Amino acid sequence: MENYVISKVISQIQNDLKSFNEIVSINDESGIYGIALKSSNFPYFSDSLIVKGTILYIGKSDNSVEKRAIKTHFANQKTGSSTVRRSLGAILKDELNLIPVPRSMSESRCRDFTFINESEKKLTMWMINNLSIGFYNYSAGKKKLKALEIELIKELAPILNIKYNVSLNPHLSEIMELRSKCKNIAKAKFKNKNN
Repeated sequence: MENYVISKVISQIQNDLKSFNEIVSINDESGIYGIALKSSNFPYFSDSLIVKGTILYIGKSDNSVEKRAIKTHFANQKTGSSTVRRSLGAILKDELNLIPVPRSMSESRCRDFTFINESEKKLTMWMINNLSIGFYNYSAGKKKLKALEIELIKELAPILNIKYNVSLNPHLSEIMELRSKCKNIAKAKFKNKNN
């Protein structure tokens, strides 16, 4: 993909960044979204590269950017299906006193974690108060949308992206360790419930 296209998309996402509460409507189309830091400092990492306006996550939606970005990442009870929420929750676990639990008690094993209801609400409020979202509508088809997402991740190396960012993300190992701690707490609860 051409460099000027990548630059154009990044510029549009950055120029479109809005607080959760400022978003009145979003076109129900496929596209790319960026989640950025709205506040002045990011918890846990004292990295001078993570400042206000830094894009922390790039995602895509084949169907509805609104459904994926707003109704999954910024919604209570969605941590089990949102890598953004799992990573942020793991980073903020001690600061917000979040309590991890298994994503599902009906699965044969503990595959991942979520948080108790009160913790979910705390995480959502932190996200609403500290993050902003920008959008880029893109309807060139699933393959091209996926390729654009990967190129943007490679260009920006957002710290909350796990996939396609392994060698670029300087905080990946720390984030994975924090997520693993949450998963282990959830696993222990899963074992206790099933014994």
